[in-house]
Parts: sequence; C-alpha cells; structure tokens
Amino acid sequence: MRAFGKAHGFTVMTHVVRPSMASTFQVKVLSGRALPSFPGTQGDCSTDLKIAPQRAFRRKLFRQLSQRGLAEPVTCLGTRYDESVRRATGMRLRGESDDTAARNKDGDLVLSPIAHWSDDDVWEAIALYGSGSRPCFSDFEEMRRIYAHSVGRSCAVVADAILDGGTARKQGKCGARMGCHVCQMAEDKSLSNMIAFDERYAYARGLHRLNRFIRATRHDWSRRHWIGRTIRGGYVKVQPDTYHPAMLRALTRYMLQLDYDEQQRVASVGERPKFQLLPLDMMVAVDALQSLNGVARPFAAWADLRDIHERGIRYDVPEVLEVAPTPIPAPRFLHVGDAWDDSAPDSDWTGLRDPMREALTEGSACEPAITVGADGRAILDLPTSQQFGVDLEAAHLIAEFEVERLLDMHDACSAPGSVTAGYRWYAQYGCLTLSHSQKAEHDDIARRTAFKDRLGLTDNYDLRSVLAQSVSFEDLPQAGRAGWSGLGSEQTQLALC
Repeated sequence: MRAFGKAHGFTVMTHVVRPSMASTFQVKVLSGRALPSFPGTQGDCSTDLKIAPQRAFRRKLFRQLSQRGLAEPVTCLGTRYDESVRRATGMRLRGESDDTAARNKDGDLVLSPIAHWSDDDVWEAIALYGSGSRPCFSDFEEMRRIYAHSVGRSCAVVADAILDGGTARKQGKCGARMGCHVCQMAEDKSLSNMIAFDERYAYARGLHRLNRFIRATRHDWSRRHWIGRTIRGGYVKVQPDTYHPAMLRALTRYMLQLDYDEQQRVASVGERPKFQLLPLDMMVAVDALQSLNGVARPFAAWADLRDIHERGIRYDVPEVLEVAPTPIPAPRFLHVGDAWDDSAPDSDWTGLRDPMREALTEGSACEPAITVGADGRAILDLPTSQQFGVDLEAAHLIAEFEVERLLDMHDACSAPGSVTAGYRWYAQYGCLTLSHSQKAEHDDIARRTAFKDRLGLTDNYDLRSVLAQSVSFEDLPQAGRAGWSGLGSEQTQLALC
C-alpha cells in the first residue's frame, strides 16, 4: 500500500493497533472475570478487541493532526446498505453517504465510499483490480481463496452466491463468519468447511474443537463458579456465574496443549507457527490473575506446561454433547460476615502485603514501597501505567531461572488463605504493571480471595457443602433480604448467560 501510494503521489502511513492484554479473550475468561460473548448477550469482545483500541488510536492521531494545524481528517468505512437490513438501518440513522462526510456519535467525520454498491459491484471491482485493469495495491487472491474455501468451493463468486441464496442474509447475519477462533456469537461453519475442503487448514482442527467445546458447555451449570463476589447484608449469592475453577483449569490446559501441538507440527514441516494462544507474557498474566482471583493454586499454569512438555501428559479438547438450555438455578445465599476480613485477626496483612518480606528487608534498599490508599489501608506500591501488562523481559527471566522454584512452591501443600501467593510473587518480582486504578482494586480482590480461601470457597470448593450451608431468599434475615431485594433484575441478566 505504501508503494502504491508513492507511485501515485500520496503518502500512506500504516499503524497496527492491538487490544490491551486485559481485554483479550484469554485473560478476561481464563482469569475468571468474564464469560465468552454468547448469543443473546452483549458482544463485549467486538468492543474490547476492535472498536476500543481503534478509537483510542484514532483520537490520539487526530489530536496530533490538530496540533499540527492540518485539516480535519475523515475516516473511510467499507459499510454498505446492501449488506443487511440491520446494517442499512444503522447507516441511515448515522446519515452515512458515499459523497458527503457525516459525523458519527464520537463527533468524527465519516465517509462510506461504497455505501450504495451491491454484492455484484464488489465482485466486479475485485475482478477489475485483481486483473490489473484498474490500478490497485493487491490482486486479492488471498481474500478470494479464504472466501471461497469458507464455503468449501474453489470460486469466491460461487461461494458468495451460495451464501446469498441461503437464510444468512435474510436474518441479517454473516453466512461465512470468519472471525476469532473462539467466537460464540454465531456457529463457525466457515472454519469447518475450510478444514474439510483443504488439508492446508488441518492446523485449525484443534481450534475448531475448542470452539465447539465452549459452545456445547454453555448451559452446563456444573462448569460455572457459584460463589459470588459481593457482600450484602452479610451474605454472598450462590448461583452459577462465570466459569468454575475446574473449567478454567481445563481451558488453560487445552490452550497450552494446542500451542504445543502446533509447535510440534511446524518443527516437522519447517514453517512458522500459525497461532499461539498463550504466549509467555499472556500465560504469566493468566497465572497471576488466576491466583489473585483464587481460581487456581499459585503457578498452576507452569505445572500444566511441565505436564505437557516434560511428562508427556496430554490435555486434548474432548468431544462432548451439547447441553440443552435449562433455567438457571434459583439463587441461594451464604453468610460470610459484613466484610471480607471479619474472620482475619491479621487483616492488615491479607491483601498484597507480605509481612515476612517487609520484616526481613526493613530499613534496606530492598524494602518494598508501601502507599496508603483512600480508605487509609497500607498497600504495596506496585508500578503503574496506562493499562495492565506483563514485563516481557521479566517473564523471560522467570522462564530461564525461576521455573523450578515456582514448581516446588506449586507442588508444596498450601495453607488456607495462601492462594494469592502466586500473584504477590509476580508483583514483587516486578513482572506486573497495573493501571492506575488497579493498585487499590487488586488489593481489595486479594483480601476477598484470601478470605474465601480460608473458608474453602476458592479453587476446589465442595458445591454440595456450600449449598447445604446456604439459605433461600425467603429464609434470609431482614438485613439480608434488604440487601438482596433487587435480585429480580440481576436474575433476568443471569438467565441470558
């Protein structure tokens, strides 16, 4: 594209934007913070992975252009009225045009050059540009290949005709959905067609199996985490929410296994890996946050990696029958006290602080920095930046020199309340960088997790025992009923999960 621009007298500058690590599917889901975006729920993934990073970069770029006194920029989009009824309605509401720039909800000027093109217009243009009849930067061969193979055909135009003749367009959906390998918003028939059509896509079989597993287990309440995070009137809610620690451990293992299999495949054929689901920095982030949230014992990811790479243990994605939708179980409530630290005689130390380290390093250059939060609590002063991240150099040093020690700590028996030790270790090693607001937030989460761990409510809790100790809404004392009186709206939202 830069060469094409230079040949035709205009400048092309290319910038690639990436989502923050905390917004990725792996970190959001495997840390226990969120579920995948399922049909009927908000498509947070589209916002997190595409819209938010593009918007942030665009604003930064526009500020720079404004400071240089340049004319207001116009963003060109490839949206078309002919794509679907839903797309056309949205475009009309925004006043999108192919010849006049309109302002979007962010106040930016937007132009849609092919707004009134039909599907035939698009394919005619691709043919003219691809053949060299019109000047262009690409022959579009790769685009045509993927589009054709997504329907199991060798011709992209025929493939589009097949899709256009089906129900996909009438329903306002994309028939050949070529998106993220874990996307749950629509069934990814395109990837299964590609795998069946050409052996070149064999590398994606495991990815597709993972997608089907996540889809099939959506309504399996036994794979959900039942212990709530919010105390109201001394009680937490007991009801399926995000994934259960056992499910998170399984998903982490499946991804590490798929990465290992891909590494083995490329070693035998002499090519670069097609994917890596959990690169080192992301694996460290997942391992740290699983410890912080109490959904895995410290350094569990390193233990799983050892199983796969050294012990020959396999964690293959299973083929399971799809669980039929059923109503979400009615909520019950477990008494835990008015605050997470009620049961801790040493509550000043239940967050991110380490009393042993502070005692051993007091008065020395190695003494950890302590800051005081808005609530007056002393918390560990961790390095901060604009967003959560992992120092890649520190992660490589850990992989090179510290793994045996981490595995020893994982294999040792852990005392109740110590599940957050893994997160603290990464933080004290200088491996983690938090956003400015996360310092106090993560201290609060660590205190909550340590409390739940002392009660046996973290990674390996007995759900039957928890349910036996819990009570229904009707049996709550007055303070508990008052605290959870707004349950109706929350119940409606959870029923969509």
